[in-house]
Amino acid sequence: MSTEAALTFCHKPFAALTLDELYDVLWLRDIVFVVGQGITAESEIDGADRACTHVIGRDASGQVVATARLFLDRTPVKVGRIAVRTDLQRAGRGSQLMAYVNGLLGDRPGIMSAQAHLDAWYTRMGWQRVGDVYEEAHILHVTMIRNAA
Repeated sequence: MSTEAALTFCHKPFAALTLDELYDVLWLRDIVFVVGQGITAESEIDGADRACTHVIGRDASGQVVATARLFLDRTPVKVGRIAVRTDLQRAGRGSQLMAYVNGLLGDRPGIMSAQAHLDAWYTRMGWQRVGDVYEEAHILHVTMIRNAA
């Protein structure tokens, strides 16, 4: 039996988020990045959210369990803040999230700063590593690109 339950996704610009959606997205990012990975809140809440389109993934009960943010007005599209609730990681939710993100990109190129230990996973999701490993927020990262179709 598969542990992968289908999520439902939507995406909205910052101004269209309800207060509850904004809270849920920030709560999830806080649990994953600040609490789980020790990234400081100053790095996480960076003032850029207003310029982004936010992806929200909900489970069958409607709870936000996955999120990402995209700068759709940039070329290449910058993708970041990819987060899946910690207890659901490695159960296919991240793959569902990235499939949705890739669908939003369509034939447009994308770029992201990805945690280095996820390099092979992002590669399976259609992204390609470029350059060397570097430190960001005290975590090793790599630049990943997704070429235009």
